[in-house]
Amino acid sequence: MKRFLIYIFSGILLLVLADSCNKALEVKPTHELEDGYFNTEDHIQRGIGAVYAKLTDLYTYNNNAPDERMWLLPGDDLFSNNPYSFDNFSGLNGSAGELAYVWQALYQVVNRANTMLEKINENQSVYTTPGLLNYNKGEMLFLRGWAFYKLWSWWGKAPVVTSRIVGLGDHLYSPPSEGHELLDTAVADLSTASGLLPAAWPADQTGRVTKDAAWGMLVKCYVTLADYDHQNADDYQKALEAFGAISSSRKLVGQYGENFDYRFENNTESLFEFQASESAQENPFLGNDFGEGTGSMGAFYQFFENSWTNLGTLIGPTQKLVDAFDPLDPRKNETFQNTTDPAWSFDGGYKFVKYINGDRNKYVGIAAINSINNYRILRLADVKLLAAEAFLQTGQTANALTEVNDIRSRARKSTPDGVASTQPAALSLVTMQDIMHERFVELAGEANIRWDDLRRWNAAGFVDLASWTKEDFGFPPTYSPFKFDAKVHVLMPIPTSEMDANPKMLAGGQNPGY
Repeated sequence: MKRFLIYIFSGILLLVLADSCNKALEVKPTHELEDGYFNTEDHIQRGIGAVYAKLTDLYTYNNNAPDERMWLLPGDDLFSNNPYSFDNFSGLNGSAGELAYVWQALYQVVNRANTMLEKINENQSVYTTPGLLNYNKGEMLFLRGWAFYKLWSWWGKAPVVTSRIVGLGDHLYSPPSEGHELLDTAVADLSTASGLLPAAWPADQTGRVTKDAAWGMLVKCYVTLADYDHQNADDYQKALEAFGAISSSRKLVGQYGENFDYRFENNTESLFEFQASESAQENPFLGNDFGEGTGSMGAFYQFFENSWTNLGTLIGPTQKLVDAFDPLDPRKNETFQNTTDPAWSFDGGYKFVKYINGDRNKYVGIAAINSINNYRILRLADVKLLAAEAFLQTGQTANALTEVNDIRSRARKSTPDGVASTQPAALSLVTMQDIMHERFVELAGEANIRWDDLRRWNAAGFVDLASWTKEDFGFPPTYSPFKFDAKVHVLMPIPTSEMDANPKMLAGGQNPGY
């Protein structure tokens, strides 16, 4: 897949420049025009890859403006050495540049997917590989559905755009979604994708989404819908049906740390990863939509390092997270380690090492800023624990216990010498509190999972964020400033740039409290 992404980066320009050329101009174009481009299966694959490539904007260095802090910091598992609005909620408003950038990147995923769905339908006759046409449709629906899920997760309301925007006009200004519309659309896209995608790809294309990725995302979406609808039993049951559809070949890897090691990427536990790639042309100080060159392609982890690249912001584990692990739990040393480096004195000397521990990380490119170590966006352990919630809430306690104990069993076996630890011990009974705890330690610091969990549990009544203090969020008693209001901050403010540009979004109003 990494080679596939490098190969298709040249297709990005076509999607960026689509419809930008006036046919009336009597000047010979310097690039291929859209009308004659998608006339081979090869060229369609380049366009497909360009949709995957847009994920880079969410996980890389981004020309001195990395956006990972937006999804790393809200919650109680990680915090920053510098007061920051996405960490402490103080002063959070729609003018924050990260909000606008992430909103834009997600809608670029959506419109690129819509563009390629249109091109696939227009050029069906060029396909020669059996099944590939449907596979490509499934990929585009998956990525669009995932983007809609993220828009729901962050903002709760945003335009639902399911056809290509090709120019000015009323379609350009779409109204905000209502209720669960964004999440319902994600479910519809992912459900269709699950019937179109392959079970697996050829070895040289590993990393492209599969049926199991769609089923796993459906589990996440249905549990989320259930929680936001007062523990709706029907949605929990739909989550379990999706969980049951995941292939039996999907297994937890033997060692917990393999989930965060570039040498074991796209393994049996991985359902969806950002494919952090290496290129001799990579320049992390450039963007990706600037022509035929290549900007960032790797993943950015140096918030977890004492490096000039982190812009003065270090991110480490909260004391709440440190204390949540049993001392004999092997996941503890895989997640954070104690150091004497004074840079980490702000959090008691603990350094978050999940993606950078030992030899599992590999920095590449100019100034060794980015890494080829993939961000794991969705893995089976996450889905199993979501299924455990659904089992528990539908009265299937024994099945819930099995899923939680599977996670704890793998944790015990994840020791450096292979001799299993005694902790975390198998549970004889399971409660919702047990599942919440297991998600806290198993998934700490991964791709915005914790903040999604806290908000949906708050909606379902499993936790009461309105009563949370800064200590509940993991901050030291002396930390300042802090300003959390559960009536406001469970959603992010809609970017000011979107409100200014889209009169229908402006008419729909800002999210409450901003």
